[in-house]
Amino acid sequence: MKERVRVERLDEATLGGLESVLRAACGMVLAPSVRRSLGTALSRAAESQGVPTPEFLQRLLARDTAAVESFIGYAVIGETYFFRHPEQLRELGRLASTRFGPFLVWSAGCASGEEPYSIAMSLLAAGVAPDYIRVVGTDVSGRALEKARLTTYSPWSVRRMEPELERRFLTLKPESVTVPPEVRARVEFRRHNLVTDPPPVSGAQAVFCRNVLIYFPPEVIPGVMERLVLALAPGGWLFLAPAELPFAKGMGLEEREVEGLPVLRKPLPGERVPERVSVRTSRAGPIRAVARAPSPLRRVQSPARELPATSASAPSSTPAPQSIAPPETPSVRAAQASPLPASTPSPTGPSVPDMVEQARSAARAGQFDLAEELARLAARELSPEAYLLLAMVSEGRGDVQGAVAAVRKALYLEPQLAIGHAMLVALYGRLGQPEEAERARRNALRALEGLDDEHVLRGVETMTVGGLRSALVPGVKMGKSGAR
Repeated sequence: MKERVRVERLDEATLGGLESVLRAACGMVLAPSVRRSLGTALSRAAESQGVPTPEFLQRLLARDTAAVESFIGYAVIGETYFFRHPEQLRELGRLASTRFGPFLVWSAGCASGEEPYSIAMSLLAAGVAPDYIRVVGTDVSGRALEKARLTTYSPWSVRRMEPELERRFLTLKPESVTVPPEVRARVEFRRHNLVTDPPPVSGAQAVFCRNVLIYFPPEVIPGVMERLVLALAPGGWLFLAPAELPFAKGMGLEEREVEGLPVLRKPLPGERVPERVSVRTSRAGPIRAVARAPSPLRRVQSPARELPATSASAPSSTPAPQSIAPPETPSVRAAQASPLPASTPSPTGPSVPDMVEQARSAARAGQFDLAEELARLAARELSPEAYLLLAMVSEGRGDVQGAVAAVRKALYLEPQLAIGHAMLVALYGRLGQPEEAERARRNALRALEGLDDEHVLRGVETMTVGGLRSALVPGVKMGKSGAR
């Protein structure tokens, strides 16, 4: 087995230099609490180039092109998965089914390609003629685009996908899933920098740029938004993450509410931009929210072990309003409202953060047994993040009750674990328990009180306070899970 790269704590001067490289190369500015991850990115990029980390750091700070491109690939690539924000994809399919002729979509910041492939699948499911579908996926990371072009993913990338769609659009194997030629032929990938490059397409019927803008500094965002709007045809639709909708203010876009989900539309020439419009679709879209049966990819036997019993999260005394649609479970960005911990290696083995990281990597690779074993080891050290990861693995296998139990153990250890309460919102929604879902939503919002929107929460993935707070707004339907 390849030896794991050890990462030493970087001093402020080095972190500042790495941030300068990122900002100059792709406009990205990281929140202070995420800066620790740059050390891991530095070590992995150096290992990929086959040079010692100190030597690679010197090349990087000298703006060596190969070093910068490698570092970007490890520092900014985001995790995504198939059919994230399914309501937006459902609406895209509905819109496309009412048109005749070519239908062009740009997926900006597409990472490893799951989003553009999901867009193509949604359009095919909506009955759009294959020859009319053209999806362009772009990203600043060449490493991410290489993975996208390979079209082979782990079962972890389809953890939110309905089995019917899996069977129709993916080639399923025990350890991997592959996008078939029918879908691949509809998608092309290009290297593109949202901050410095002109739009790669024009006249697009839809543009997706979700969970990307939040990583840019405020002075850069208006220029990126202008490019996104410029790429749209009149009457075209812009799909942002809910937390990013404020960035569209003043861009002359019409805001509509479709099935409780805000979407943006570029007006036709001479068309007045109305107040916010609520659109109620009369027919079901091609992507249905159904009671989920276990996918063949998730039928993995897990070792039975006892975990320490815990109590439930404290109930709220506030009267519960009407049942809400559960916001996206930030499983991909599982985090908690508290500072990031330092990684303190154990003299006898890996540290708890290292075990959680290894467990997460195993889960991404579809090695659920290994992921569970590692997470359980970390859980013995009373790590809330380990229990969140156990919940993600259980949910990925279709065991919603098991996921709830694991989240509640995390909340027993850390009652202010905002992401834990937020995960329960969607889990209780899937179990048909709206009162419990609403109680969890209020508890999550309480845990976020007093925190700045740009603060990045701690956990097994990264999410901002503002992003989670927006996901918890009543009436905003964000699907079962998701975020990059």
